[in-house]
Amino acid sequence: MSYTLLEIAYGALLHDIGKFYQRAMPELELNQEALSVVPFHKKGGYHSHLHAAYTSCFIDRYLSMSGDLEKIISEHHIHSDEHVHEIIQRADRIASAIDRQDEESDIKRKNKRGSFITSRLHSVLSEVDFGKKREDIIFPLSTLRQMNQPQKGYQLKNREESVKEYKQLFDQFVKEIQKDTSLNNKIDLYAYNRMYNLLNQYLVTVPASTYENDRPAVSLFDHLKLTSAIASCLYDETCFNEDKFYMLELDVSGIQSFIYQVAQGSETKPGLARALRGRSILVGIITNAVAYAFINAFGLTQSNILFNTGGGALVLLPYSDNTEAIVDEVSKTVRQELFKMFQTDITFVDALIELTADELESFQSDKALELKEKLGRNKMRKFYDVVDDSFFYEKIDNNQVCRLCGRPSATNQCDVCAMADDISNIYTHFDSFGIVYDYNHKFKSQTLDIKRNKLELKFVDVYFASSVDAIIEPSVFVDSINDFGIGAQKMLANSVPLNDKRIQLNFEQILELTPRRFGDRKLAILKMDVDNLGGIFAFGLKKTKEPKTQRSISKYVTMSRLFEYFFGKELVTICEDVSNTINPHLKTSNHTLFYINYAGGDDLVIIGSAYAIVYLALEIYKRFSEFAGNQNITISGGIHIQNEKKPIRFGIQQADDALEHSKSEGKNAITLIDTKVRFPDYEKLLKEVDHLRRLIIHEEVSRTMIYNIMSNISDKSYKEYVCLVPILQYTLFRNIGRDGKKKNNYAWMLKLINNVEQSDDSVKLLELKLKLALLFTREEKN
Repeated sequence: MSYTLLEIAYGALLHDIGKFYQRAMPELELNQEALSVVPFHKKGGYHSHLHAAYTSCFIDRYLSMSGDLEKIISEHHIHSDEHVHEIIQRADRIASAIDRQDEESDIKRKNKRGSFITSRLHSVLSEVDFGKKREDIIFPLSTLRQMNQPQKGYQLKNREESVKEYKQLFDQFVKEIQKDTSLNNKIDLYAYNRMYNLLNQYLVTVPASTYENDRPAVSLFDHLKLTSAIASCLYDETCFNEDKFYMLELDVSGIQSFIYQVAQGSETKPGLARALRGRSILVGIITNAVAYAFINAFGLTQSNILFNTGGGALVLLPYSDNTEAIVDEVSKTVRQELFKMFQTDITFVDALIELTADELESFQSDKALELKEKLGRNKMRKFYDVVDDSFFYEKIDNNQVCRLCGRPSATNQCDVCAMADDISNIYTHFDSFGIVYDYNHKFKSQTLDIKRNKLELKFVDVYFASSVDAIIEPSVFVDSINDFGIGAQKMLANSVPLNDKRIQLNFEQILELTPRRFGDRKLAILKMDVDNLGGIFAFGLKKTKEPKTQRSISKYVTMSRLFEYFFGKELVTICEDVSNTINPHLKTSNHTLFYINYAGGDDLVIIGSAYAIVYLALEIYKRFSEFAGNQNITISGGIHIQNEKKPIRFGIQQADDALEHSKSEGKNAITLIDTKVRFPDYEKLLKEVDHLRRLIIHEEVSRTMIYNIMSNISDKSYKEYVCLVPILQYTLFRNIGRDGKKKNNYAWMLKLINNVEQSDDSVKLLELKLKLALLFTREEKN
């Protein structure tokens, strides 16, 4: 019997769902002998792996499938001549990367009985090894919505407690399935997108493999997703016979300049924050639309997008005679349409390489580098296929320009800025919705009840759907925003301060959220990104003989998702926690002081008050370090502090310059006020700043004295500083005194002055401490 590509993809997506079922209902293992002779298939068939029997039971009981549809899903371990079984078997083998020992063998090992139930998911980030200290950290069992930081020293539960945890999670999963009758005995794109979303929600912390002496680091969701992607490629006859694949990498360029293209003036000031947010979100939509355009051209599913965030994507494609031609055609079409709409502001480049099954299995370092090098070369000619007469000049019908971005426009707001403004309003006023990408231009379902519920990006129509039930078209791709419930779950850290009417605050209003006791009302811009990310992916995971540390494509996919989780979900929590610490009486409707302008992949841009941003950077560093559990994975940052009237785009560039300074001559650092601080020393520095701030507030030392000391040591070398020390000591003695009630303050200040290490940088660090203390205590000018 022949099967469609979608049926193969769906079968691969659910081929190991029995593992989840088995761990939640282990009592069935007591009946293993009976189960081995139960005719799960009316036409016969023997399950050589027990979890496959559970898969069969699951499909029959909860999806009401039988016959050929059920056989596609559950018979991937049977030695069969049927082509469909061989496709899923081979895909499973490549996705697994290693020959896994069967979980049911736990039943045979009396001393290890049930270890496949008690084992938990270890963080793949702890396997990145460049020679520094690493810690083994574990994710407790939970849904994606409830997922928290991995835990160091996590104590595994006993078998009974572990079963209880699994059953609770499994029951929630089944309840969701039973609510949607559209999943019953049917395989179509709706069923695939809906099931994909549910698996993502419930299986991200469930280990895919739990055999003895292993530390499972790949989630069951990532294994199922990858198996589905590979099986979809192997459906192509040439790909199957040649055992080869193509890997496509996409990179959207012009992101920063596009987002901060907005002009800042008296007319645009009220809507500036909204405009920046809308443009940031629009970049993400464009990135997703470009990635979906390629899998749409090949008839694939979203599983084939292995990684998609932060302006880039990695896509797995089948090896065939026409793959390169299709990629070239899609690339040219999409680039030309983007140029018509955005000119040179936004475009993308792509790179395509060929992989054997073995190279894909481990995604070898040389192939990863080859892909990056090819992408880099293509960036040098990113407009080569759109160059014509219109490339060099833009026809202008009138002299009017957009008041926001300055582009020629028939009205005072161009189409792009109007689109960005509407997108920002959607994200502000709706908590949950779906973004639908329709490449056939036939979508007619219910959308959000808003003025603009459709974006026309020329090569695709993008809709904002109001409910899962509205997604009935058979050929659309869907992004799920805030647990919408179908398609790819997008964790977007786009939180901004909103008032009680859910209206976005402007930057002046954001400054007012920080209590006045924390000093001068300056705006600060924070930029951060992960250090050496390319090296981490290319060389961090080694290919060794040890299965538990072996490099694999599945671990690459899991690692990408973990970074996406941190910058997409955990970052929002961090901002809320810091906000509540600084202002426990915060009255914004979403409990944040911070404007997250951009966050995705491995970097972020956040705007807020100077005091709040300086301490937010510390908390992000600490949480990221805990999340990675690995000194080989670090993060750097840059902070620029400015008057709120200064154009944001200039501040962003200066924050970027500060970030680059942090990454020069050693990373894992933050730069602010032209001074680089190693992140491991940053918390101690801020504690000293806070102590000094309190001394000033309580008038135990004078601001004037601190200012004079700061002025004296400003821009001094260490040799020059040493000559000033006696004068500084005398200043302390005259202004504080070493006797009486203030002797402790004198001793603390004297220690601060004397404990400067023998380097020019140490003098700059002292100057930074004094500047921050002054900034955080500066009185408001009348």
